[in-house]
This record gives sequence, structure tokens and C-alpha cells, in this order.
Amino acid sequence: MTDETNVSRRRFLVATGGAAGAAALAGCTGGQDSTPTAESTPTEGGDGGGETATSGSTDSSTEGSMEPVSGGTLQLINDTNGSGGFDPVKSGDTASGRVVQQLYDGLMTYPNAQTSPAQLLAEGYETSDDFTTYTFTIKDATFHNGDPVTAEDFVYSFRRLAFSPNSVRSYFILDSLGVPEEGGTGDYGDGALGVYAEDESTIRVELAQAFHATLAMLAYSSFAAHPKGIAGSSPSDEQTESGDPTPQYREFLEGNPVGAGPFQFENWDNGTSVEVSRFDDYHGQTAYLEGVHWQVIEDDQARYQYAMNQNADWFTMPTANYNPENVQNVERDERGREVGQYGPLQNDETVNYLKVPTVSTYYFGLNTAAVPKPVRQAIAYVTNQEQLASQVFKNRQSPAYHLTPPLVYPGGGNEYDAHVEESYPYGVGEVDVQGAQQVMEEAGYGEDNRFSFTFTHYQSQTWSEIAQILQQSLGAAYIDMEIEQAQFGTLLDRGREGNLEAYTLGWIADWPAPDNFLQLIYPPNTYTGETGVLGYVNWGRDEETEASQQAREAYETVQGNLAPTEEAQQARNEAYLRIEEANWEDVVFVNTFHGATETFWYDYLHRPKFGAMGTSRQKLNTTWKEESAQE
Repeated sequence: MTDETNVSRRRFLVATGGAAGAAALAGCTGGQDSTPTAESTPTEGGDGGGETATSGSTDSSTEGSMEPVSGGTLQLINDTNGSGGFDPVKSGDTASGRVVQQLYDGLMTYPNAQTSPAQLLAEGYETSDDFTTYTFTIKDATFHNGDPVTAEDFVYSFRRLAFSPNSVRSYFILDSLGVPEEGGTGDYGDGALGVYAEDESTIRVELAQAFHATLAMLAYSSFAAHPKGIAGSSPSDEQTESGDPTPQYREFLEGNPVGAGPFQFENWDNGTSVEVSRFDDYHGQTAYLEGVHWQVIEDDQARYQYAMNQNADWFTMPTANYNPENVQNVERDERGREVGQYGPLQNDETVNYLKVPTVSTYYFGLNTAAVPKPVRQAIAYVTNQEQLASQVFKNRQSPAYHLTPPLVYPGGGNEYDAHVEESYPYGVGEVDVQGAQQVMEEAGYGEDNRFSFTFTHYQSQTWSEIAQILQQSLGAAYIDMEIEQAQFGTLLDRGREGNLEAYTLGWIADWPAPDNFLQLIYPPNTYTGETGVLGYVNWGRDEETEASQQAREAYETVQGNLAPTEEAQQARNEAYLRIEEANWEDVVFVNTFHGATETFWYDYLHRPKFGAMGTSRQKLNTTWKEESAQE
């Protein structure tokens, strides 16, 4: 960590109904042709560990046999207001990310949100033999203000990511990617960062050590290009001494966010809506749509009614309104996506249906400074992940026992399941009240010595149901659990400050590999009140346990073996399992479910299928509406 602006370095999610809603977003090596371009759409996954990009079959850019037509505005719903603007280094949440993805392009992308990165503004690239130098040639492309995209713009954008007081992802470039920082945070044009413009169209990125997910990291929207100087020439140009945005920065953030993406900014009515329009000079496929409109609606039932009134062209559905018997004619494609129809809706329409497992995990976080280990173990004993998936989520989500999702688990889903069956200590598919009682009694608890704690969850009917199920089961194990709700931002603030005893959150991949998830429980990353805290559980902070030491040492093994080689990956894979088992021992996270995104859309809309990185990573330039629906 390098500065205090990184306190929100996270990709947290909240469940807003059946689909994993979001409040808040495999490296490959070689020469110029080793990574496909965005237009060629690689296959997902890789070698089971989620760390190798491969090329393969493609998704059609449009569904069906009709030829695309231009025109119309895509009507969508954004479930929160986002982070307060559209600066790519500040927008670390999914709501803002949906818009940022359309406004900005980076060197790499996840084509249609698949897990393998592909070139976007990068026309080609080369790597050094030791994987510590990447040299990219930049396409001939234009920003929305008419300026050409140059290597100097990327240097500026990367320096802002590292040093801007508004950056919430500086650890991406300085820590995860490991670009060396050579001194202060002065002018954005000085040489204090290992990123260099070789000439107008060539950028060189130096790493302190090899990193297996370099290209995947560069596909994240925080690394997107924006014009040199647009937010200011130095950090002091962006923020006043009192910490407020300067007028120049506020204009970029809220009124003139300029990128090189397929859509350009039109309007943001804070808390109400966002609008973007087609950018005709886009370097790739020019958008078929005239524009995109997001209506901001936080309440899940209000979102559903908005969709039922046919104000949204595609939408998600709260579990309370979802009927699994209405899913029709489903076929599973080669990537595990379920494609079919759903109906009838409340409005009597039958719509298209797509369910995509995503690289995400939801969990209960248990603050070790406030909740003793026997109580944490009791919570694990009475948590029936299968029950939550079937009873609460109507089987729309998958039970979770590891923090690492099956899509990126070492060896894949079969190895995931085998490890759970062989080693999970708290029972699979059961509510073990007797086990919870026993561990509490052994610790001296009983009817005359009950333990009380508060469980805080994000405001949603789904989390409320989960909390009530947990509360009822714990009551028989001498534990009184009080339930409270908090707005998403409030929950995060309280967690950072250490004012949560137990809470619910989720994580979706920044890059699709286990270390992106397991960093949440690397013990130093769990110390509340510290800069950059990721998990609010204070694991091993006051007293290091055998398990917290195991997790610490295993994660440091990961950090010492980051190269994109088979030998290093094997060392990482072994360390990943040690971290998962250490968490099982001390129960700092009780993993509950892995997310899947279900979307529903009307027949007049033609859209590509998205991949496991989620809809917020999908560009909309190849989505189109039939002429009859364009009014």
C-alpha cells in the first residue's frame, strides 16, 4: 500500500434478489500474436486454474440470423448510483463500471465478459524472456474529444491510477501488477513509475517481478486510457487541501468523462439516470445503438415493476418474483451457460433467458476481535449452503465452501468438489445443531452463559431471509444473534472502521485467478482501521493462531511464485489450498454461495451472450434493437 486513498480497494457485491446484484468490478505470454484480438472472442477458462488464455470458438456478435440494424436507445437499469462519477481510476464499483466500460477502452479487454483477455487498443505486444517487460503497440484510435490516443496518454492514465488522490485501485498497478514506483507522486508526467512512452504509439510497462495475470489485469477498466491532462497535471490539481475535488477534476468526473470507448458521455442526473451516445469515430465496430440509458433504481421490487412496464429492454429478476417452473426450452452451451426462454412474466410476456455462472463468491465475515472461535465454528456448523441455494435462491446460485470459485479453482470444479467432500469439517448439506452445541459447550457456553452478537447485512429481502434462517438455528446452540440492515456504503464504512461483528459481502473477480479472492483473507489485509483493509475480520491481529500463520505463509508463497510458468503455478495452487484450509480451521469467512447472473430480455433485442466476468465487463457496441422497437 502506498497511500491512504486505497481504503476502498475492493470489488464487493451485494445480493439484490436472486441474481447476484452489484452495488459497487489468466495471463498469457508471448509475442505479438499470442493473444487474440477482441474481435476473435477466445474460449473461457484455460487449464482449470483460470490463469491461461486460450483461443477457440466464438460467440456470434448477434443472436439469430437477422442482419443488425442501427438506431434506438438501449434502456437498462442500474441498481445503485455508483461511486459518484465516471473517472476510471475512481470507479471501483459495478454500477459505475457498467458506464465506464462503454466510455473507455484499455490495452486489453475481456471480450463479451469472458475470462480470457484479448487485445483492444493494443494492436500487438511483446514480452521479455523473464516476463517483466511488456511492450505494446497502440492502435490508431481517437478519443471522444477528437484527440488521437497516444502512448503518453497511457503513461498519464497509469500514473493517475498509481498516484491520484481519487484512485481506489492504486494497488492494482503498484502491488498486484507490481509496476515499480521510483519516488514521489509529483507531476503525472515525470519518470517516477515504470511505464514509458517509447514513441507516439509504443508503451513499455516494466514489472518488479513476473506476474501471471498481467494481461488480465490490464483488461480491467481502471487501466483505461484518457487524454493527458484532462483531470489535471498532478495530484494537487485534482484535490484541494481540504480534500474536496477541484473544479477541473469535478468537470472530468461528472461532466466530461472522455475516453476512447464505443459510446461517449451525454448526461448524468445524479441518483436518477445516466445517458451515453454512439461514438462514430470508434476504432472498432461502431455501435449499432444510438445510445444507452440507465435508470437508477435501488429497490429490487421497484426495478422489477419498471421492467414489467417494459421500460427496460433487458433486466434481472428478484428471487421473490422468480418461478423456476417458468424457465423453458433451456439448452446448456459449451461454456456452461443456460439459454432458453422465461414466461409468462407478470405482464404476460415471454422473454429470452440466459444464466451464466460468474467468478464470484458471497460469504459471512466474522470479526475475530468480537466473535470467539467456538462461536464462529458454531456458525459454520449450522450454515447449510445447499439449503440457502435451494430454499432462499430457488437454486439460482451454487453452494460455496471455498472462497475460490469453481471456475478458477485449481483443477476445476471436480477438484473443488473432491476437496470439499474429503476435508470440509462442518458438514456438507446439513444444519448440524448438535455439532454447534458441542463446540460451544466445550468452550464453557450453555443456557446460563449464552453469547450475543450482531449480524449486519445489506438491505435486501434475500439477505433478510438468510439472516433469519441463521438466527433460528443458532438459538439452539446458545447463541443470540441480533439482525440489522445497513445501506451498502454504510456497511463498508463500518467494516473498515472495525464496527462490525459479523456481516455479509461478496467478491467478483478483478482478475480471474484464486489469488484475487484469497487476498481478502491474507491476515494483514484483514486489519480494520488500516489502509487498504479488504476483509473486516482482524485475523491473527491480536494473537496469531496456527491457522492465521499458515494463511500468511501460504499467501507469501503465492507472492513469491507469480511467474506465468507451470512450476510457479503449481506452487501457487498448493498454497491456495493451504489458505482455504486455514480459513476452515479458524472460520473467518463462512463461504455461502457462488453467484450466477440471470438476465431476461425481449425478442426485439439482439445481444451477444456474456461470460463469467459478468455484464459490467461487456461492451454494448454489438447489441442492437429491431426497427419496430426503436421509438
